[in-house]
Amino acid sequence: MRALADLLARVAFRGAYRLLSVYWFLARPETQGVCVGVWHGREVLLIKNSYKPSFSLPGGGPHRGEAWPETGARELREEVGLHIPPDQLSAAFEIVSTEEHKRDHVRFFEVDVPSRPPIVIDRREVVWAEFVDSRDALSRPLGPVMRAYLEDALRRRGS
Repeated sequence: MRALADLLARVAFRGAYRLLSVYWFLARPETQGVCVGVWHGREVLLIKNSYKPSFSLPGGGPHRGEAWPETGARELREEVGLHIPPDQLSAAFEIVSTEEHKRDHVRFFEVDVPSRPPIVIDRREVVWAEFVDSRDALSRPLGPVMRAYLEDALRRRGS
């Protein structure tokens, strides 16, 4: 029964994403969001959402009144089960993208973890999450925003 519920949730996420894509195409809104690079040495945590073809980092949009680091910490909890206090996230990169027919201002935060923490995904919104070598991450299908962040991070980290 759980597998069926997960499948139905993934179908709902894909449908909702398609509807949002139509809205973004028609309305061309301005949006804001946060992504978090979780690093363990040269490895970075990548995720795969059920409704997108490319790999990404944990992240999403802020709730009303939520500070950017709080958004990042909440998204880490919701998407991969990591409990990292907002004050441990460091601002790392910003970009404005029109990738999905919207003007999206994305703020990237980072955290370095001493060991690989256990990852817990819901298999509904997030269907895969793993630490991968940062160079390998660049060889995977990434959107332009994620690629720009990872290239910047590798330059800054000397990888």
